[in-house]
Amino acid sequence: MRVLPVGFSASAAAQAIRDRLSGGQLLQNGLFAAIQSVIVTVCLLLVYRLVIAHASLEQLGVWSLLLAGSAMLRVGDVSGAGALSRFVAMKSPDAGPCHTRNVVHTVMLTSLCLNAALALVFYMLAPLFLPKVIAPEYMGEALALLPFVIGTMVLGSLSIAVTSAIDGAQRADQRAMVFIAAALIFLISSWLLIPKYGVVGFGVAQLVQQIVILVLGWHVLRRHVSDLGWVPFHWRRDVFGETAGFAIKLNAIGIVGLLFEPLVKFAFNHTGGPGLVAIYELASRLVVQVRGFVIAAATPLIPAFAAHSDRGDVVFRRTLDSSVRFISVAGVGVALGAVFGAPLVSVVVLEKLSPEVLIMSIMLTLGWAINVLAIPFYFAAQGQGFLRWNFASHVLIAASVLVGVFLPVSVFGHDGLLVSIVFGLVLSTPVVIVGNSRLLGISDVYRSVRIWLGGAAALITFICAISGWLVFQLL
Repeated sequence: MRVLPVGFSASAAAQAIRDRLSGGQLLQNGLFAAIQSVIVTVCLLLVYRLVIAHASLEQLGVWSLLLAGSAMLRVGDVSGAGALSRFVAMKSPDAGPCHTRNVVHTVMLTSLCLNAALALVFYMLAPLFLPKVIAPEYMGEALALLPFVIGTMVLGSLSIAVTSAIDGAQRADQRAMVFIAAALIFLISSWLLIPKYGVVGFGVAQLVQQIVILVLGWHVLRRHVSDLGWVPFHWRRDVFGETAGFAIKLNAIGIVGLLFEPLVKFAFNHTGGPGLVAIYELASRLVVQVRGFVIAAATPLIPAFAAHSDRGDVVFRRTLDSSVRFISVAGVGVALGAVFGAPLVSVVVLEKLSPEVLIMSIMLTLGWAINVLAIPFYFAAQGQGFLRWNFASHVLIAASVLVGVFLPVSVFGHDGLLVSIVFGLVLSTPVVIVGNSRLLGISDVYRSVRIWLGGAAALITFICAISGWLVFQLL
């Protein structure tokens, strides 16, 4: 018969078992989330190939510009859809038995109303805005795609809320299955529709994908939230105040983010037209999707950190320490995956090795792969409800884009803009890590893992430098 150590109570033993089980679930969530990213990325690249083959590279660029425009308006969404995982995961002793249901219903209803209103504004402003950023020969495609972009805007926000709530229930593995099913249906729909209807078929397939995520995600969520019902109908003002307050802080980051992706696309469009936007879309999508493997695997950390209100908790610190070590290795994997994947994407999508795609991919890889090292500290602060240094990092990135748009572009063209973007991404990484370490009182955890972080950053830089040299030598 095993003798328990002195002072080791039955409750402590039960807590140890729960910690072991939760750690296993967190690992499973991360694994499934990474698999989701791989499958979604492959499906997306195959669909891009269909669009370019049956429509054109420029029409893909037009779609990207329209999405950028809708993203600019979506910062007005203060429903808290993207942060729903945090509120579902939080344990409140004062909350009633139906609190989680009320949170989900309130966020869903608020998101629907707000995004429907924003979509109407977008539809009304588009005829005035589009001619200023899209050449006349592409206006026909832009107007044809507009309804599908608006539909994706509304349904996408609801899908984000549902899947975020599943994450909050600590079942990111089930969320991953929802996304995988939707991605496969997206691919099949695109294969059936794009050859016949061109880029419009692509828009229809996007809507189908969002509907599948919403329906399947709600079905899964009903298993974890009692009395959820088939449709949301419980709206609570007090819940709205709580979720909207946090959403406003997140949207402050989103507003700053407007100065990044949409502004970069508009700058590339001004420099080289929709074709250059499409090149950036391919290169950026590759790097961001490879980085997304790590982001998806790490996303379950947000509800895991939110579930521990005491930052001195052993489980909180152990989770942060192990996640930083994992991210350090994964960041190097992002660099390797992106630089090796760029030639494959170029050949599959464009049917040739494009020097522009390769160079742009390598430069973006350097910035995004180093930036990924800050994820555990970023998510730890978000889970605890602190966004100060996360916001500061986005301000820094946005500032680098603005500098790139107004200075290097005029002298060095789009290469100058890329250098400026990479500088902002790299510099924002220590801002998040050091700032949040001090804010959360976890500087000792940072000191224990800084060798991992420094080594990963050095390896990423070496990989990108060698890759760039090879491209210049061969092409």
